[in-house]
Amino acid sequence: MTALALGLGLALLLVSLGLLDGGHEQTIADGVRFGPGHVVIQAKGYQDTNSDDLVLPARVVSTIKQFLQTPNMKRVVRGVSPRLLATGLLSSSANSSGVRIMGVIPLKERAVSLIPQRMIAGAYLTDDNLSAVVIGDDLARKLEVKVGSKVVLMTQALVQPGTPTKAGAGEEMESTLLRVNGIFRTGLQAVDANIIQVQLPAAQTLLGVADGQVTLVALLLDREGDSPLVARALREQLAGVPVEVLTWRESIPMLARILGLDHAFNYIMNGVILAMVGLGILNTILMRVLERRYEFGVCKAVGLRPRQLALMIIGESLALTSISLFLGLALGLSIEHYFANSGLDLRLLFRTGLPPALVFDPILYSRLSVNRIIWSVGIVFVMATVISFYPAFKAARTELPDALKVL
Repeated sequence: MTALALGLGLALLLVSLGLLDGGHEQTIADGVRFGPGHVVIQAKGYQDTNSDDLVLPARVVSTIKQFLQTPNMKRVVRGVSPRLLATGLLSSSANSSGVRIMGVIPLKERAVSLIPQRMIAGAYLTDDNLSAVVIGDDLARKLEVKVGSKVVLMTQALVQPGTPTKAGAGEEMESTLLRVNGIFRTGLQAVDANIIQVQLPAAQTLLGVADGQVTLVALLLDREGDSPLVARALREQLAGVPVEVLTWRESIPMLARILGLDHAFNYIMNGVILAMVGLGILNTILMRVLERRYEFGVCKAVGLRPRQLALMIIGESLALTSISLFLGLALGLSIEHYFANSGLDLRLLFRTGLPPALVFDPILYSRLSVNRIIWSVGIVFVMATVISFYPAFKAARTELPDALKVL
């Protein structure tokens, strides 16, 4: 029973860590693909002000593209998407709504963003249709439009700081007629009710921005862990240029803080599980020692030293721990393997459907690394070994002749 309890503790730890790491990996992957990517290059000051007038010059965008074509960058960068952002008003015959305009290159955006994969009606943007627009389903319901409907997009031309402009330039509203090419649903109300995507050339023309100028360049990497290295390389390449290169932790600080809190909470819960298992093991071993006082008395009477008695108890505990680790690894890795392939379907927890706040994939896949397994086994082994010291100390202090009394 003691071996089974310790084995279950290790199995729970392995499953918990696997689901924790898998959930965080999925959250980061989905978060950066709904946001600015693993690494984002944007005009200096944009992160703090979100001013649409701050755009990257065409020569800087060209330099970024050339640098990303180097062999070292090609090995780690999966997708690059330049984007032009602005605020506008989208109107239909039934209603109108303020929107966030996102000018993109369809082929490049497919490699970086999740929006092209979340189309529920129609199709995503194509390179040959400059008058097409894709919108979220919340926005479509508000405007009472469907695929093929005509909408009018109104916005104000961008005025870049330090750029001489004619009198009244940037104050007049510009408008264009667009046709809804597709409707997407991400599950994130802020995206589905506000974001629209159009062709980058169409957005540049509407906003009065020169060809090649964009608000930001979003990068998607093969591995999230390469974000700091890629950001550092880009900062060195663009040294002296008024741009800011940010990793996803810097560009989406809220997501980083949420994941940090989740990590801390899960470590506390795992600590509580191990503490409960440890107390159960301590109680079992201690009771076993107290019930064997007569045996220890006989051993001491025939010449066994206190240190030898203590080593015997520790040896028994180590043998028990080894059996427990084998059981825990077999059970924990079997469950983890199932969750890694089939996933934990969170939809089973909600009979009436998923809550509106659930943005990401409801099927959680486990991701357990070898380092996590070694760390877990080491923690449980050390805990079980330390717990055996007190019962061993009690056995070593067995006193004669009281221990030989038979009640």
